[in-house]
Amino acid sequence: MKRRDFIKLSLLSPLAVSSFGTFLASCGGGGGDSAPPAESRNPLNLPQDKGLLGYLRPQGRITIEASPDEMEIIPGKITRNLLTYKVDGYINPILVLKKGDLFSVDFLNKTGEESIIHWHGFRAHWKADGHPAYQVGNGETYSYPDISIIDRSGTYFYHPHPHGRTGYQVYHGLAGMIIIEDDDEIVLRNVLDLELGITDIPLIIQDKSFNPDGSLRYDPIGMNGIMGFWGDTVLVNMTYKPFLDVERRIYRFRILNGSNARPYRLVLLKGNQSLRFWVIGVEGGLLENPIETTEILVAPGERIDILVDFRDVNVGDVVKLYSLKTGLINMSGMGMMENVDREFEVLEIRVKKDSSYDKQIPQELSTVQKIDTTNARTETISLGMDTGSFNINGLVWDNTNALADYGFNYNNGDIVVIEFTNNTGMYHPMHLHGFQFQIIERSSGNLRPTDMGWKDIVIVAPDETVKIAIDMSHSFGEEQVYLMHCHILEHHDTGMMVNYRVSA
Repeated sequence: MKRRDFIKLSLLSPLAVSSFGTFLASCGGGGGDSAPPAESRNPLNLPQDKGLLGYLRPQGRITIEASPDEMEIIPGKITRNLLTYKVDGYINPILVLKKGDLFSVDFLNKTGEESIIHWHGFRAHWKADGHPAYQVGNGETYSYPDISIIDRSGTYFYHPHPHGRTGYQVYHGLAGMIIIEDDDEIVLRNVLDLELGITDIPLIIQDKSFNPDGSLRYDPIGMNGIMGFWGDTVLVNMTYKPFLDVERRIYRFRILNGSNARPYRLVLLKGNQSLRFWVIGVEGGLLENPIETTEILVAPGERIDILVDFRDVNVGDVVKLYSLKTGLINMSGMGMMENVDREFEVLEIRVKKDSSYDKQIPQELSTVQKIDTTNARTETISLGMDTGSFNINGLVWDNTNALADYGFNYNNGDIVVIEFTNNTGMYHPMHLHGFQFQIIERSSGNLRPTDMGWKDIVIVAPDETVKIAIDMSHSFGEEQVYLMHCHILEHHDTGMMVNYRVSA
């Protein structure tokens, strides 16, 4: 954040300066003031038949209930102020759907406040998308219109989307993964001999802060709100200090950044040595070809699928999944903010067994049709800040009119190139509902491996301009009203969100 931005925020928000120490204390990684002393590691929570993160293949119409819950996250302490999604004995289930399925679902809200579920990444009719215009009160049910699964195989996300309370509800536990399967997915699974929950593993990464009694602490005021809430303890699959035992073979990791605001710059380290891995998928599914790399940047809401070949190491080796400094906050002249962006361990991986595994990563994964932008309409959208709130083209959400027209109107079938220009000192992961897009260009340099393929979130760094291409074609037969917002949850909760309309 630039010095002038911080001074402006300090003047506009009386709580900003007084809460700055709290902010720094709550933005570390992997353990801070609220974390207990060092202790033994815990086996990573993996999907079971039922319970936490179980794989659920819906048969007919299902009801997903959101309600209070409690769980032992830190050993010996019960976190009693959780919220979770429940379906017939599953808790925050991983929903497994097939392209061509009809997904039929009711949402039963027992959170104690208004809520709605957004099916993040789905191309669906806007009345089935989880728009806050359809949030329901406590004790009420929202019956979604049937959703035809038209998206490619990949890793998707579901979470609440009530305006002003999304950050609170996600932080307290309402977040789940969706896996969509298609022919390309089945071929890859067979070629690499991958099995869900065994060698194809979800990694839902979230940062939390805990009170001494084990309850969650969430206080997005002052800088904690302006920067977004950064917890001091990183969990994977709701596991504290997790480890995973692996064999010497290829594993697939489905990485979901389920944090409110924290980005992760992930690397695999054996000692000081960076190990290679391959990006094979992003939010909108498999890439055309695997991309070998040694690090990836993952913003809140993004999903990145990778392959790791543990034949590159030996039995007895320990590999650490680390997050390095991201550089996504402009701290020029603000030395006291150096602890905001730091490195920490995410997951310990122990290589326990040898294997006769002899599979090789295929060089072709899927076909990604490039959007032709020859006759595209171009629109520049600025990301700014005024009176202590971030905005989009100077606009902030009007909660008195959830269907307000913000002037972003497109025709069905339009090809649109949007240029996001970030005029703030902080990064913004911009998310579009309703359509997936392709990233064309970054003013800061080359595209990253995680910029390829079909996306629904794009990271826009401070002082950066990023171009994306969208095909605004749909077959829903009537006007669609979707959301465009920053996926730092405290940002869109405080107004960094607008509607855009696409004609029938």
